[in-house]
Amino acid sequence: MYSITTLAPVGLILGFIGYTAWGAIFNLFLHPLAKFPGPKLNAISPLPGIFALLRGRLPLENKKLHDKYGAVVRVSPNELAFNSVQAWEDIYGHRPGHANMHKDPIHVSSVAPVQGVTTLTMADDDNHARQRRALAHSFSQQALVQQEYIVKRYVDQLVMNLKGMAEKDEEVNMVNWLNFTTFDIIGDLTFGEPFGCLDLGRFHEWVAMIYETVKAGALEQATRRFSPAGSLTQRILFEFIPKYRRNYRTEHLRRSREKCMNRLNNGNSNHRDFIWYILKQQEKFALKQDEIIVNSALFIVAGSETTANILSGLIARLIWNPDAYRKLCAEIRGAFTQESELTYENLSKLPYLNACLEEGLRIHPPVPTGLLRTVPAGGDTIDGHWVPAGTSVAVGSWAASHNPANFRDCDAFIPERYLDKAYDSDLKKAAQPFSLGPRGCIGRHLSYMEMRLILGRVLWAFDVVSTDGAWQWDPAGEMKNMRAYMTWEKPDLNVKVKLVRR
Repeated sequence: MYSITTLAPVGLILGFIGYTAWGAIFNLFLHPLAKFPGPKLNAISPLPGIFALLRGRLPLENKKLHDKYGAVVRVSPNELAFNSVQAWEDIYGHRPGHANMHKDPIHVSSVAPVQGVTTLTMADDDNHARQRRALAHSFSQQALVQQEYIVKRYVDQLVMNLKGMAEKDEEVNMVNWLNFTTFDIIGDLTFGEPFGCLDLGRFHEWVAMIYETVKAGALEQATRRFSPAGSLTQRILFEFIPKYRRNYRTEHLRRSREKCMNRLNNGNSNHRDFIWYILKQQEKFALKQDEIIVNSALFIVAGSETTANILSGLIARLIWNPDAYRKLCAEIRGAFTQESELTYENLSKLPYLNACLEEGLRIHPPVPTGLLRTVPAGGDTIDGHWVPAGTSVAVGSWAASHNPANFRDCDAFIPERYLDKAYDSDLKKAAQPFSLGPRGCIGRHLSYMEMRLILGRVLWAFDVVSTDGAWQWDPAGEMKNMRAYMTWEKPDLNVKVKLVRR
């Protein structure tokens, strides 16, 4: 005869099996998303997506699912992925009569939380609108003109460093030097002083920590994908993340606070950085001190890595496409007679340079993952599909940009698609590397200025010759050597630069 103590463990095991089996049956056949196509394992469990996330392969795996199942895919029990133009508008755009879709709780901010304040990207609608009005002046076209001297200072320094390496016939890892430049630029624009990467020829320890902050965010997001944010299970799983990784965001915020306070205490400075414009508008659009600090911390992460990612990917594509490389060099070198003429305004007038930038942004979007949103109360229609409230939804930039229904020869680098009528049928709005709508990237124009000045100056001064064929950047579309944790973890891009003789 069995005692209660003997049967209790058996009962627990059977109960767990029954609960798990019922959950699988419900998710497959009774869940509100059961009608949407996708792998059965993904419908049952979030684990396939979690494993892809932790391996840095989530946007690439989701793209494969779109190739198999179509424009909308159930990639997790409560998550749908889209890859169409209409889905961009429906999820991220401003639609009169429709409630905005807010950041999904799965999303993890790159900045540690501060009681009572949020960053621009995490704010609710009212606070977002207020903050964006206050910050917009720092990123306006007028501000760009006044900030160009700051950007050019570091582009000059990059070119001087490259000239020194060209004279010594040294190999250059362009990924590192592009990052040195963009980090120094954003450091100066945010805090009034650079990180000193171009001076040192290496990453400042703070910059190295920022890379790890992004990875740590992926680990926390994995816990939120497994169990709702704030739940007991999620909090327990979060504690398994090594403490040193959990502290990266806190340390980034601490350093940002210190630098930001130094700049605020020097409020009389006429240096046209972001804080100069914020203080100028402070009476009209009052931002709390902590709001300035957390947004400054955000700008450091968002304003450096994205631009360096785009330029690295674009140079890799130019290496693989010598005809496009020669055509771009000819346009830049033929348009100017001296280096001082390469200004943001003048470079903006070069059609092939503009086409290369747009194609680079399309084929290698800086944030290839989907920016998750939650469908609001009452549900909504996305790309013609009724989606119930509470569903996590996103358009993956990588999936949309590499969708043959959106772009002819979608995996090929073809700048002419933005110039030639033969590509008029391409759905250009499917490529939204800076997102769109009321929460689209506030710094997109600054990024364009940096890209034009850096790429224009480098190709005007140098011939760029690959020493390794950029093999790690994998032109085959599978990107098997690449990892993405929100943004790309970039492999080396080794070249030699040769001075152009005039």
